Amino acid sequence: MIAPSTAQALPDTPNLQQLWKSRPSQHEGFARNYYTETVQGDQLEVDFNYGRRMTRISLRVAAENGREYVALFKSGTILQEREVAGKRSVDLTSRLGPLANYFQFLPDETALQSIGGNYGLPTQPVLPAMRGSGRQSDVLPINSRFSVRGWIREYFRRKREASLELEEQPWYIRAFQRAPAELTDIGLGLILYYAYLQNALNLTELAGYLGALGLFSGAMDWVWRQRDPFLPKVAGLLTASAFAVYLQLQYRMWGIFL
Repeated sequence: MIAPSTAQALPDTPNLQQLWKSRPSQHEGFARNYYTETVQGDQLEVDFNYGRRMTRISLRVAAENGREYVALFKSGTILQEREVAGKRSVDLTSRLGPLANYFQFLPDETALQSIGGNYGLPTQPVLPAMRGSGRQSDVLPINSRFSVRGWIREYFRRKREASLELEEQPWYIRAFQRAPAELTDIGLGLILYYAYLQNALNLTELAGYLGALGLFSGAMDWVWRQRDPFLPKVAGLLTASAFAVYLQLQYRMWGIFL
C-alpha cells in the first residue's frame, strides 16, 4: 500500500459506495466500465473483460491538461502501460499508486484481482458488501441463438486482445508469430511470377495481380488479422507490380508485343 502522504484524498461524501458509477464499456472487447472523478479533477475509468480476466485502466490527469494514460492487465500481469497521445511506454506507478484509496471502493472484486496488486492497488474492496461482486460473464449462454455478426465481433475481439499481448513480447517472438502469414502472402507473389515464367500470365495480368495482392494482403493484416500491415511486404508487391508495368511499356516502345 502507498504511503498516506502521497495518496489522493477521497471526496467528502457520506456514501462512498456511490463513488464509482457503472455502465456498459465503450471499448471493444470489454463488457463493463466503471468511472469516477477525483478531488483533483482527474478522470479515472476501469474497463473489464470477465471472460478473459482482463482489465483496462484509463487516467486523464487534470494537472497535465487532460493527458491520458492507459494500463492493461491480465490475471495480475501488466500487459501494457503507456501515454496515449505520444504512444510511448511509461511507468504509471507515480500516477496510479496515489489513487489506491479510490480503488478500495471499486465495486468489482474480480476486476481488482485481475489488476493483481500492481502499483500498490488493492486486490479486494474495502467494504464487505462489495466483495464477491462483478462475478458475471460476457459469454453468451448455451441456448442463445447463433449470430454470424456476433461470431465475427467475437473473432475480432480475440484477435485484438492477442495482438495487445503479443506487443509485450520480445521482437523475435513477434516475428515468429507473424512469419506464417507473411510467408504465405510472399509465396503467393512468387507463384504469380512463376505463372508468368510459364507463360500462363502476360505482363499486364502479372502487374494487376501483384498490385491487387499487395493491397489485399495489407487489408488482411489491418482488418482480419487485427495488426499493423507489414509495410516491406506491401511495398515489395506494389513495386513488383509497377516494375511489370514499366517492362510492358518498354516492350511496347520497342515494338515487342507479347
